[in-house]
Amino acid sequence: MAETTAARRRRWPDGYDPEATRMSIMDSALALFQAQGFDGTSIREIVDRAHLTKGAFYHHFATKEELLWEIQNAYIEAQLNAITEIMAASDDPRVRVRELIRVSLTSIAEFHPHVTIFYQERRHLAGPRFTEVAAKRDQVEAAFNGVIRDGIEQGHFRSDLDPKITTFGLVGMCAWAYQWYNPGGTFGTEDIARHFSSMVLSGISIVDDGTIPGGGALAEDATAPETEII
Repeated sequence: MAETTAARRRRWPDGYDPEATRMSIMDSALALFQAQGFDGTSIREIVDRAHLTKGAFYHHFATKEELLWEIQNAYIEAQLNAITEIMAASDDPRVRVRELIRVSLTSIAEFHPHVTIFYQERRHLAGPRFTEVAAKRDQVEAAFNGVIRDGIEQGHFRSDLDPKITTFGLVGMCAWAYQWYNPGGTFGTEDIARHFSSMVLSGISIVDDGTIPGGGALAEDATAPETEII
């Protein structure tokens, strides 16, 4: 149960609430990093927007980069938690593909500033923080890849498709939606997810008689190169 305002005031009678202060800094940074980038935002701007002091900032974050890492990590952790739930809920690759697409797109609405910052500003992370975020990003891609492989092995998805290339296409299609999704537009993320799922599953699935929808197939040697292509 969420803590009430009255309960928080009893805990911090002098008016200082470390959790609220931390969230104010995070919210301020999210808005500023999204609007003007990591390099274009100073710590002074972050605390001024949050109506705090630099002392409050440094009480919670050692550097601006640490704050960036927290923002990126919050988004990628939410993705991994959702993927864990998807894998536990069904072992059908077709269901898993639909749910992975749905979660990828609904996350854009829930974490839009986080997603924008994740893709546009992650180059500013270095050392262990970059390594950690990159490893978690790889886990997300590995989940997509594993579902595609399972679908091929179980005879649901086309065997002439390379799992790596299919994964890159699927992840990229979902990720790029942060650039054009409009929360106030005609279609919500659930609508877009259904459209994407229909489009993807129609393209990679084998129909009941074992043929490929639309006819034709890729060349037998159409496999991904050993080196990364993106």
